[in-house]
Amino acid sequence: MKQFYIPFIFMACLVSAGCNGKKEPVRLAFISGMNPVFDTALYAPLLNSLEDVVWKDYTTEESLELVKPENKDLYDVIVFYAICLEEIPESAKQHIANVIGEGKPAFILHDGLLTYNTWPEFARIAGMKYFMSAQTVDGVPYGVSRYKHKQDIPVTVADREHFITQGMDEHFVLHDEIYDALWQAPDLHVLWTTTHPESVRNVMYTHSYGKGKVVGIVMGHGPDIFSDRNFQLAFQRSIRWLTR
Repeated sequence: MKQFYIPFIFMACLVSAGCNGKKEPVRLAFISGMNPVFDTALYAPLLNSLEDVVWKDYTTEESLELVKPENKDLYDVIVFYAICLEEIPESAKQHIANVIGEGKPAFILHDGLLTYNTWPEFARIAGMKYFMSAQTVDGVPYGVSRYKHKQDIPVTVADREHFITQGMDEHFVLHDEIYDALWQAPDLHVLWTTTHPESVRNVMYTHSYGKGKVVGIVMGHGPDIFSDRNFQLAFQRSIRWLTR
């Protein structure tokens, strides 16, 4: 599996199956360009491990173009993996809410919980929110969320019958960054939990926003976690579940 860099016009031709009837791969729109710390070399091994998936990085400007109605058929899943503390245009907010609410699936990976941090509605889209400043959600005040690098995180699979978690070890340890003091939507379907005393308890979940399916994983700072078998399996299965 390789990264793809295909012009928008040509990409539109890939929406339908090819002449030989072969199933087209899932196309991931990977929004990471807003984060100056992470680069492609960090997460490429994880994305390249996915079967029947092609992916493309998007910068801030590109991602805001991507969510416009005329471009919604150019990708199958949006992966949010970026810190964005700046305001985005109201039109872009509406496009993001619409494209997911109308059925485009989304994957919220780690720093995706920080993106569009001053836009309250994105928390409802994502299902969780990491606060970079004191904010109020649904009338409840929240302080700044917390993180801690390089932690051993004991994980328990909370729902072993779900499509995403089948075949995973029931208990395992991930080495990564933890988050705490997050807002969480009341309707999360929790897939993973942790007993780490300085971490939010629910660390993987499914969620919905309108007609759009959402998967969220709190961990994902890397690089160790990206080569972990259970994490890779969770990512692969999540993409398959989102596009079923």
